[in-house]
Amino acid sequence: MRTLWLSLLLSAALATASSQTLAGETRAAQILDRFEHANQWRDHVMIAAHRAGSMQAGKTLYAENSLAAVEGSIAIGAEIVEVDVRRSKDGAFVIVHDSWLDRTTNCKGEVVEYTLAELKKCRLVIEGTGAVTSEP
Repeated sequence: MRTLWLSLLLSAALATASSQTLAGETRAAQILDRFEHANQWRDHVMIAAHRAGSMQAGKTLYAENSLAAVEGSIAIGAEIVEVDVRRSKDGAFVIVHDSWLDRTTNCKGEVVEYTLAELKKCRLVIEGTGAVTSEP
């Protein structure tokens, strides 16, 4: 699980850090250093985005666990992005908050009842507005 978190963190940070440098190192490298050597960074509070940061300033802007939410969180300074990982019927790992699709997507039923190919046809929904996004 630690490897999954580090991979997600690194992927998210690298997505926006390619052109940014902080004292000669990338933002992603600095975040990973803070994460892996937390005892040396006790004076630093890491900013984490819950459900990939779908809600900002009290408003739901993005679908939970969406790429748009991850990108938005990184843009406002999040260093850790929390996402939820589940398994499909055919054993593939997918990122979706609930074990049921009803609240967060335009599909119905449990994640584990769908194959990856079937899940890719579902679209994320922005909570509160019901707006269906283009994101699978």
